[in-house]
Amino acid sequence: MILRLKKKNNGNLLLGFSPWILAIACFLLLLLLIIFTVSNYQREKELIGEALVQKGLTLMRFINSSAREAIRENIGSGQTWIGWEEQMQAAMEQAVEQPGVESILLIDSNGAVLAGAGKNLPDKQVDAETLSFAGGLQPEGRRPFVARIVKDGQGEENKKKFQIASWYLSPNTAQRLPDLFGKGPGRGQMMGRFSHHPEYSRIQTEMKKLFDLHPLYLVQLDFEQFNSPLRRQLLQIIILSAVILLVGIGGSLSFMTLKGLKGSQQRLGKMRAFTDILVSSLPVGLIATDSSGAIQVCNEAAAEMLGSERETILGKMPYVSLPKGLVQMFSGKTAGETVQRHREFLLENSTDKPRMLQLASVVVQDDDQQFAGEVLLIRDLTEVKLLEKELQRSERLAALGKMAAGVAHELRNPLSSIKGLAVLLKSHFPEPGREAETADVLVREVERLNRSIGELLDYAKPAQLSKEQASIGEILRKTVSLVQMDAEAYGIAIDLLLTDDLPELVVDRDKLNQVFLNLLLNAVQAMPQGGDLLVRLEKDDRNIIIRIRDNGEGILPENLPRVFDPYYTTKNDGTGLGLAMSAKIVEEHGGRIKISSIPAEYTEVMVILPI
Repeated sequence: MILRLKKKNNGNLLLGFSPWILAIACFLLLLLLIIFTVSNYQREKELIGEALVQKGLTLMRFINSSAREAIRENIGSGQTWIGWEEQMQAAMEQAVEQPGVESILLIDSNGAVLAGAGKNLPDKQVDAETLSFAGGLQPEGRRPFVARIVKDGQGEENKKKFQIASWYLSPNTAQRLPDLFGKGPGRGQMMGRFSHHPEYSRIQTEMKKLFDLHPLYLVQLDFEQFNSPLRRQLLQIIILSAVILLVGIGGSLSFMTLKGLKGSQQRLGKMRAFTDILVSSLPVGLIATDSSGAIQVCNEAAAEMLGSERETILGKMPYVSLPKGLVQMFSGKTAGETVQRHREFLLENSTDKPRMLQLASVVVQDDDQQFAGEVLLIRDLTEVKLLEKELQRSERLAALGKMAAGVAHELRNPLSSIKGLAVLLKSHFPEPGREAETADVLVREVERLNRSIGELLDYAKPAQLSKEQASIGEILRKTVSLVQMDAEAYGIAIDLLLTDDLPELVVDRDKLNQVFLNLLLNAVQAMPQGGDLLVRLEKDDRNIIIRIRDNGEGILPENLPRVFDPYYTTKNDGTGLGLAMSAKIVEEHGGRIKISSIPAEYTEVMVILPI
């Protein structure tokens, strides 16, 4: 028999790939790129805006500080009052010289220009849009400044400008004049000089008029110096996004290819896993070699049958790791015409019982008719052979039983006549006397033969069981109590081990009592010099098991297969029907009896009853 390996032609794996998956992936990637770009751009604008706001507020604080210092020097020197507009104008002109500063205005709440410095200044009034922008300021410091980006329409390039507006002093500031002199230990002395200044009333009037106007600063900064880096960064982000998009498209294509490859690997892996599970789950052993003859496959069933570990078989040549009978099933690199491909082989293992194995091997070839390996199938026929022997034995015993039953019926009638004649003969002789004793012997022998015939008939005919719920433990206790005195007379110690949580069975109490009594008496009689008798009751998932073990004479190996045969006995006074009848009763309960023994060591009988 030859197996041929077929080569499979795999189609285009990408044909099964859905284009919608790629479209969705590209859309999500593009969406992420847009979000990333906008987020970075906005973040940069916010950072630049915060920096410009801080610069504008710093300029305002610088103007305030410079103007206040100039006013203090003017008052402290006692010179003619210069006027706050000139002081403020000088500070603004000094501040507007800073790089990036376009203009600085001080306007009232109606938009009138109070002071200013820089380029492109309005004459007297700011436009309505600017006034509306500045009107967003709120008192009490809740919104101390407002800022915006505007386009300067007067320029040729329409450049962007950054505007920030903030209060000169809060509209609700109390005691405004003292604030001009700051705080510290010299504040009182300065206030004294101010109150004695010749133009005290004029200064006070001008400052009160200024505060009543609620002045505010309007600072305009050059935004273009920051706009160019922003545009360059935006361009860099766009270029980066395009690169990432190209990488994403390339990755998607790679993903499609890898997915196809992975799909093939997964299918191959599933097929291989299925094959491994199938091979390991086979009830027969399987050993396969490759083209070099080395063993590449060995399932658990094969290793268990051979009594070896898979690791000691795999990767080696058959003649190294297999018994000789199995090695002969491998041909090497031939089609196997000269090799016997089917045979039965008795495997004798020192660590296990002999096994009868059925062997069948096949050669594997590829499409080019080249040798690819061999496969050996192993089937354990040990149980089958035992069942065949058991069936033959049962058929033989059945025939013997039928014959014995017929003979017993034929013998019973003559025996009854012989017994009657013997009793009649005895009545004609006086007692005591030799003739009367001979007649008594004749009567006793006839009765013995009649009992043996009764036992034979009981064995041959189907038993009528009287079943009821019963505890096997209680039956064992009762039976052990019956043989206790005989055991003590022989110097035998009986150890009864029972399990409490066993279920009750539907059995015939008397019949099982007969079985246990017969087995216990056999064990006692096997230990004439005394010994130990162990009676153990246990259970597994499906059965209740009774073990009766003695350390007596044991049974010879050649006698073990015959112990259940009718009329087979090794005792001088035995009938040979005890174990045969016990096995019959247990079988009628759906169970079985097993016996194991080593001469001069022990004998163990297992009675197995289904739950």
